[in-house]
Amino acid sequence: MARQDALRAKGRTALILSMIGLPVAAIVALAVLWRTGQEPVGGTEGGTGPSAAEGAVTGMAITMILLQVVLLAGPALVVDARRRRRDLALVAASGGTERHLRAVVLASGLLLGGIAAVGGAVLGTVVAATALPILEAVDGEPYGPFRMPWFQVIVTMLLGAGSGVLAALLPAAQAARMDVTAALSGRRDPPGRSRRGWPIAGGVLVLAGVVTALAGVNVLREFGAAFGAAAIIIGLVLASPWIVGTTGRLAPRLALPLRLAVRDGARNRARTAPAVAAITAAVAGITALAIGGASDFRQSQVEYQKKLPMGSTLIRAPRTGADEVERAVRRELPGVPVLPLRTLPGPGEACMNPDAAPCPALSFVARQDPEGLSVLLDKVVGGSREARMLLGRDDPAVTSALDAGKVVLFGAKPTDGATTTARVFVWEDDRQRTVSQVEGLPAVAGGGDPGVSAIIPPRIAERIGLPVRTTAFGVDRADHRVTKAEEARLDKAVKPYNQNMDAVYVERGFTGSFGGIMILLASVAGVLALGGALIATSLATADARPDHATLAAVGARPLTWRVLTMGQAAFVAGLGCWVGIAGGLVPGLSVARPLTSTPEEMGAAEHGTIIDIPWTLLLAVGVLIPLAAALVAGTFTRNRLPMTHRVHS
Repeated sequence: MARQDALRAKGRTALILSMIGLPVAAIVALAVLWRTGQEPVGGTEGGTGPSAAEGAVTGMAITMILLQVVLLAGPALVVDARRRRRDLALVAASGGTERHLRAVVLASGLLLGGIAAVGGAVLGTVVAATALPILEAVDGEPYGPFRMPWFQVIVTMLLGAGSGVLAALLPAAQAARMDVTAALSGRRDPPGRSRRGWPIAGGVLVLAGVVTALAGVNVLREFGAAFGAAAIIIGLVLASPWIVGTTGRLAPRLALPLRLAVRDGARNRARTAPAVAAITAAVAGITALAIGGASDFRQSQVEYQKKLPMGSTLIRAPRTGADEVERAVRRELPGVPVLPLRTLPGPGEACMNPDAAPCPALSFVARQDPEGLSVLLDKVVGGSREARMLLGRDDPAVTSALDAGKVVLFGAKPTDGATTTARVFVWEDDRQRTVSQVEGLPAVAGGGDPGVSAIIPPRIAERIGLPVRTTAFGVDRADHRVTKAEEARLDKAVKPYNQNMDAVYVERGFTGSFGGIMILLASVAGVLALGGALIATSLATADARPDHATLAAVGARPLTWRVLTMGQAAFVAGLGCWVGIAGGLVPGLSVARPLTSTPEEMGAAEHGTIIDIPWTLLLAVGVLIPLAAALVAGTFTRNRLPMTHRVHS
């Protein structure tokens, strides 16, 4: 019976398969990509496995996905059970017991859940295999051989199949309790009694979640907000029947079709509340993620520090092969002046001595600026040309100092105002040992932040005695501004010699964008909200055919029937979206505190907690999604009103 019914109702079957299969596919794809990324190209096992935090977050994500599946697929299976009332009543009239009726409905959930789990696992594997080369191209490094995490895949498939059975529990219980005589005669069952304790438990959970989200971040950081969000969402799910019923009090103020739609949803909470709860849970989670992500993005924007003057370019050279890199750069930028940048070894620079001797490093004795300095290169040997390229302008004071043979310090000042000491040291047994010192070097403090700690005239570098090597090549913005196409060609030409991600760096300012993530979040919210609203509308249409027949009998136009259906979809989607937005605000605001309160970029100034609420996204979710649900429902509504015989109970 389950197989035959699935084949008869192909549209509803495809909808249920998608609701269960797509979350399974998403989890499987992420698991495959993560497992593949853990295996390096060399073949030895890399990584140490997921951390406890990653495991907890993954578990919560899977739990929320399963909750969505049950809440969305459950009403769809209720639609199936309502549509099959006569068939089920015939089974009961033929001697079937309540156990048989439950088994018939549960078999549908198991069949559809099993097919969706297998199909979702296959789809997720294909998606991961397709996305792997794209991710490798974006990241610029291979992930490793393709590997299947069979344990995670099998567990996900079992959860997917089990979620189909869980979603069928409610319609199975309803089928077992139905009035066989009423079903055979076409009458509807009376609505079940509402559980008064659920709204109270839901309110308690919401309050506990708010407290956990606001106070828990002080101890648990992101986990406090995550646990608070879970409690708020579960509380709203439990309270959704009460919310639906309370909202029904607004019906008298609406036009007739909308009044009927809201009243119908409020009176039949058993079919309206699950869809509203599913939309609420999805939108609440997306709201919290959107606020946290937007705040984190805003922090990155605030803390961004330019490494070079706007429009200048730096191409790093490896320790060996600088000449090949220079030829490649000049070949890709014909006629463009390319400036070799030579440096002395700084404290953090590595070296490769063939005799395994300690690596010498240079530091200048000076008063350091407490605000710090962003260092792109350490100590550059050169003159006015190098200074102009690094500063982005001609600085007469710096140029005259270099021409006079003085060391120009940045982010520091000479101790006596006129001279400094060059100290050469090595690290031995985690301690610095001074090798030599050159005292009395003329020095001045330079203004600005050129990304280097000092510019040293060549004759001073000779006095210090350390080897000078070419570590990078610069393109001054005054000579040429590298385009994105030229940058891509340079990166490809330099990659054989330097595999680092920042081998070619063009200063374009902060170019990050949160728009793609916003569109993704809005799309996910839209799909889930539309699915829930259309399921609830479909169930209401199947359940209210006698009411629609009454409308037709009293002369209602087809437009009234269409507006009624649109109102039902808009009511479910709008209520779920706005309750979800309200439920996700507190967790989103609380998670922004541990994410943004501490600067992440070295040298960034203290800024406190940064909060950025993406109002455009939230308004789009709260306004456009209900409108879209109404338009879709109205588009697929039949123009002809059903003319059926009204049976009086």
